[in-house]
Amino acid sequence: MRRLLTPPWIVLHCFAVVLTVGFGLLGWWQLGRAQGGNAISWGYAFEWPLFALFTITLWIRQMRLELRKDRPEGPSRRTEPPPVTSPFESAILKARQSESDPNQGSTA
Repeated sequence: MRRLLTPPWIVLHCFAVVLTVGFGLLGWWQLGRAQGGNAISWGYAFEWPLFALFTITLWIRQMRLELRKDRPEGPSRRTEPPPVTSPFESAILKARQSESDPNQGSTA
């Protein structure tokens, strides 16, 4: 948790707060313009709060990734998927073997 209180992270926290508040204020401003009769401002009135949510989402994601570095290395929770095989694998291998084996010859 201390890792999130280093000077670079404090700057990032301040930046995220400034962006979120700024986007919220811009959304409020566009909402006022839209209610005043500016039709295109309706789109911006919904767009700016989405930018604020996006900023918060990225901020939380970065903090979680940083905190995940503190966890001890353990066995991976994810398991490897099974290898993908073809139902025609044996026929393909036989064909490749017959192509590379000159002793079998062809019946031409």
